[in-house]
Amino acid sequence: MEAIRLVGPVYEAYLEASSDFDFDATASTYSFGWVYDGFSLKLELCPGAVAVLERLRENWLAMKVYAGPSSSCWEERVGFVEELIGAWEDLSDYILLGRGDPLVGGVIDVFPGLRLRETSLWSAFLVAVCQQNASFKQGWGMLYRLYRNASRRLIIPGIGVFLETPRPEKLSYSVLRGSGFGYRARTVMEAIRKRVYEKNCAEVDELRDVRGVGGYTLALVRLLACRDYSVLPLDRWLRRLASEAYGVEEHAVASELRRRFGSFVGLAAWHTTIAFDAEPISRALKRLREGKNKPGLVEPSPMSLWRHTPSE
Repeated sequence: MEAIRLVGPVYEAYLEASSDFDFDATASTYSFGWVYDGFSLKLELCPGAVAVLERLRENWLAMKVYAGPSSSCWEERVGFVEELIGAWEDLSDYILLGRGDPLVGGVIDVFPGLRLRETSLWSAFLVAVCQQNASFKQGWGMLYRLYRNASRRLIIPGIGVFLETPRPEKLSYSVLRGSGFGYRARTVMEAIRKRVYEKNCAEVDELRDVRGVGGYTLALVRLLACRDYSVLPLDRWLRRLASEAYGVEEHAVASELRRRFGSFVGLAAWHTTIAFDAEPISRALKRLREGKNKPGLVEPSPMSLWRHTPSE
């Protein structure tokens, strides 16, 4: 695989976060091993550039940027790092709605400072496609294999190897199917033909034109790339779990979730997967009935994925 040795740090800064921001919970959730290692968070700013964040004390973070010899795109992105990690996001209204809730109450109790990390639209698209009709292990397993098979290796001096988001020109039916994508390979290849990787959040609805992209996939992309909590990525797993939790028919789940969480409904959906460790539905239902809605009961889970996915 292609590898580039980054130089740097080319930029250093100290960042302040809100007093209730939980760096480690935010950094560890839905992270591969090259993104979080139990100590530092690596953010892909743009092709060939990575910001490395470490917690210093209380609500202060140290940031160092490493970049390829010819990379300068990071200069336009580095000012958005606090926004990307939600360092100053105020979720007090959501916390009031969710405290004591059978689905999200456990996460709010244990990790009230957990924030969603924004990704690029292309990265979010790959995550969303992998989650189509797949369990947590299946979806993240195929995405992990894709990174291992198609990513450029960025060597960060003194830190290690970071796997860049697979670039469109490196993907093919052979690579995708070799990573376990199956029928999803056609969706990804059509997205490449339609240059989805060049889209931004103002253009995200254009993903509807890609065959294989339905309401769930589009909503998940909007949630992960655009921090749009008003959308609801509702799959069969969440539908069944919420039906049981709230005592409503499955066809009424969407309206019930919107009634309870309003403009935070997408965040509630994301928190639910974390609360129940994204376990298969039979186990998640058993935990719901037993009141076990706090994460950390099984491995791997969304918050411990990094422990099971080394870069090499």
